[in-house]
Amino acid sequence: MSSRTKLSSSSNEACQKLLPLDHYPVQTVRINEHPTAFVRYGHGPPLVLLHGYAGALWNWEHQIQSLGKHRTLYIPDLLGHGLSAKPRIAFTPVVYLDWLQGFMDAVGIQKADFVGSSMGCGLIFGLALTRPEKVGRLVLISGFPAHVFDQVRGTYLERFRRLRVGFLFGLAYQLLGRRAFRKVLRGIVNDPEQITAAVIERAYRLRKDHGKAWPLWSSLCQVHQWEQQFAPRLGEIAAPTLILWGNNDRFFQPVVGEELHRSIPGSRFAVIPHAGHLPMWEQPDLVNRLILDFVTNEFLDL
Repeated sequence: MSSRTKLSSSSNEACQKLLPLDHYPVQTVRINEHPTAFVRYGHGPPLVLLHGYAGALWNWEHQIQSLGKHRTLYIPDLLGHGLSAKPRIAFTPVVYLDWLQGFMDAVGIQKADFVGSSMGCGLIFGLALTRPEKVGRLVLISGFPAHVFDQVRGTYLERFRRLRVGFLFGLAYQLLGRRAFRKVLRGIVNDPEQITAAVIERAYRLRKDHGKAWPLWSSLCQVHQWEQQFAPRLGEIAAPTLILWGNNDRFFQPVVGEELHRSIPGSRFAVIPHAGHLPMWEQPDLVNRLILDFVTNEFLDL
C-alpha cells in the first residue's frame, strides 16, 4: 500500500440512510488525502464499476447482489461525486486517472475487469490506453464518445454548459429542487414511472447534503483535454470490449454507440430494449446477464 493511501471503515449515519448504502457497508479510502467512498461486495475476481457524470454508486444498486455472486465488486463514488471528497482542484482527465490508479492500489487490485457508465467509460478508456496491464475485459454502458458536446442531445448538461460562467452554473446547481430532479431523472430513463418519489428524494438529499457544484463545472470545462489526449486513440484499445446502449437513450442516441463500436477494434455492441441512458438500472436482469456472460467469456448474442 502506497504512502498516499489509507484504508478505513466508515460508519457515517448519513451515508447509511441513502439506499443502497443502508444494505452494504461503506468504506473510505484516502487517495492523495482525498477520501473516496466505496462498497466492496461479493466473491471472485475483481470487477470495478464506475458511474457517470453527476452520478453516484447507487446507480449500480441493481447489480450488487447479482454480479456479487460471481465477482468481488468494487463500486466507488468517483472523486468529486456522491460521498467522496470534492476538493477545489481542476478535475482533468489526468486527475481522474490518477485517482483511479490510486484507488486500485489502495484496495489491492493489480488487474480487474471494468464496467463503466457514461463518463465512467471515459475514465476506463484512459486506463486502458495508459496502463493496459491493469485492465482485463471492458463493459461500456452509454458512453463515452469522441466529440462529446457535439453528440449530446436535449439534456440539462447541454443547457448547463451554455451558462459559460462557473458562478451561474453553481447558482443553478444550488437552486435544483425536487421538481427539477424529477425532470432531470425522467429525461434520462425510458420509463418515467420508474422515477418514484423515493428515487427523487434520494438524489435530492445526496446533492443537498453532500454535493458541490465545483467538481461538475470543472469536469465540464476539462472535457477538451479528454478529446485531445484520449478520444483520437480509441482505435488503440486492445482489451476485449462490450458496448451496451439503451434503445431510447436521449442523452447519447444509439447511433453514437454504433460509432463507438466501429472505433474500438473487435468490440461487441448490443442494444438494450426499453431503456434510456441508465440501462443497467432500468433493465438490470438483461444487463447483468450480458455483463456476466461477457466477463466469463461466454457472451451470448441478443
